[in-house]
Amino acid sequence: MFPLHTKTFPSSAAELTTLLSDSIDCLFSGASTPVSIRDKAYPDLAELRISLDGAQLRPDAPAAPHPQGTNLAAIRVEELVLSAIGVSIGPGSGDVRLTARDVQLNQARTKDDEIVLVLRSAREGHIEITAEKETLESVVATLAKKEAGKQGVTIESARLTVRERGPRSVTAEVQLQARKLFFSTVVRIVADLDLDEQLNATLSGLACKGDGTIGALACGFLDPHLQKMNGRGFSLLALPLGEVRLRDVRLSAADKITVTAEFGA
Repeated sequence: MFPLHTKTFPSSAAELTTLLSDSIDCLFSGASTPVSIRDKAYPDLAELRISLDGAQLRPDAPAAPHPQGTNLAAIRVEELVLSAIGVSIGPGSGDVRLTARDVQLNQARTKDDEIVLVLRSAREGHIEITAEKETLESVVATLAKKEAGKQGVTIESARLTVRERGPRSVTAEVQLQARKLFFSTVVRIVADLDLDEQLNATLSGLACKGDGTIGALACGFLDPHLQKMNGRGFSLLALPLGEVRLRDVRLSAADKITVTAEFGA
C-alpha cells in the first residue's frame, strides 16, 4: 500500500517515481533513490523496484491510511521488486525481500480524497523476512539495560534461544546475566510468538524467572513491562500488502529467524 499524497493520478512514470519516492521518504530515512521504474506503455510498467536497503523507519512515521469505498484499476507491473536489506525498525533491524510478477495496483482514496495505490493481485509472489539472532539479542539487552539500570542492576550479556513449536509458532527464551554490586545471577525471560497468515505476530506467555535476591529484584521491575506486551499484536510489515492474501506462511528458527510466504493466483 503506497499513499501518493495527491488527489490527481500521476500522468507519467516519471511523476509516479517522484510521488512514490516522496511517500517513502515520509516513512523512512536513509533511503537513497528508493524508487526506480522501467516504463512499458504507462500505466503499464515493465518493472517497479523499491530499495530500502539500510533505511530506518522514522519514529514519527505516519500510520498507514485507510482507503474508503471502491478502488479502480490503475497500474500494471510485469515485475515488482522490494529490497530492504539491513532495514531498521525501532531498535531492531533485519532483511525484507519481496518479488512479484504480473501485478495489478489499484487506486483507492483516503477520507481526504488522496490517492493510495493498493496491491490488488499478482500472478505469483514471494516474501522473505530474516533477522539474525545476535541482532535480537542486542535489542533485548538494550531494553533490559535501560530498565535494569534504573534499579542499579547491570545487564552484562544476553543469549537468545528459539525453538519451533509449529509452522508459524516459536517459543523464545532470553537468558540475561545480571549483576548488582558483587552479586550476579541469571534472569530468564520466556515468550511464545505466533504468526497469522497476514504476518501479524502475537506475543503471549511472557514471564520472567530469576534466581536469588538479584533475580527477584530484576524480575520485579522487568515483569510489568513484559505484561504490557503480553497478548499484544504487531505487524512484521512496515508497508501493508494491500488486498492480497498470503499462503504457505512459515516461521523457522535456525541460525537466523526466517519468515517466508507466498501469494498470487
